[in-house]
Amino acid sequence: MEKIYFRFITAAVVLALTSSAAVAGGHNEAIREAMRDPKKMEAFMEDRLDHTTGLEGKEAELGRGIVALVQELDGKLDLSKASDEELGRYILTAVKTMNHNDSYQHEFNDALVKLHLTAVSLARDADMYAELVDNDVKTTEFMMKRIGSAIKVTGREDFALKAIFEQTTCFFQLVDQLRWNSPTSVTYTTPFARVLEASQRVGIFEGLTDEEVHNKYTIPRYMAYADIMGVKLDVSPLADNGEITVSLVN
Repeated sequence: MEKIYFRFITAAVVLALTSSAAVAGGHNEAIREAMRDPKKMEAFMEDRLDHTTGLEGKEAELGRGIVALVQELDGKLDLSKASDEELGRYILTAVKTMNHNDSYQHEFNDALVKLHLTAVSLARDADMYAELVDNDVKTTEFMMKRIGSAIKVTGREDFALKAIFEQTTCFFQLVDQLRWNSPTSVTYTTPFARVLEASQRVGIFEGLTDEEVHNKYTIPRYMAYADIMGVKLDVSPLADNGEITVSLVN
């Protein structure tokens, strides 16, 4: 496992330095030039690895500004268990992420996407998709059983969709946007395609397709969640544009 993890980290570094967007034109020449001169390589790498934003040390001020903006827009923000400074750190992370675009435009969910794909890729290679899904279900079973009990009491099967797609940060930190088609149907775009494309340019996650992730990992998990909550779901095939629709079955 350590060897696999090391290979993944190493490949990720290579991706950052050599993805097709990064190696184009003058950037590729800059790498070749730096390889010939230790001083130039040092300067190149210092610049490459510097992701400071100018906001470091201003987290509390940044957080207070966000609080004020949310209030101005009549939004809801609960900091009863957090602080302005913590909020500021989260915003700083978002700024650093958006600035991280040399090789490709990183997004806030990059770490989650890569961890999911690493697990899926390992399960694929070891023929352990069933074990991967079972392990995921174990981590969510308590919450799903609780929602299932609420559904039995209220008859509100739509609580099942809210439990999967809105209650847990595991989903809304992974997926950029969710569209409610109705109280019983949602649509979102797969979060895996962008990273798969960038990674496979340098040999990471070779042979793994977004469709396979959907069929072997996403659909079985949703069906297991539905079974625990006592509802039936229909999960669409992965559309050509990457969209996935999940609906309650009456």
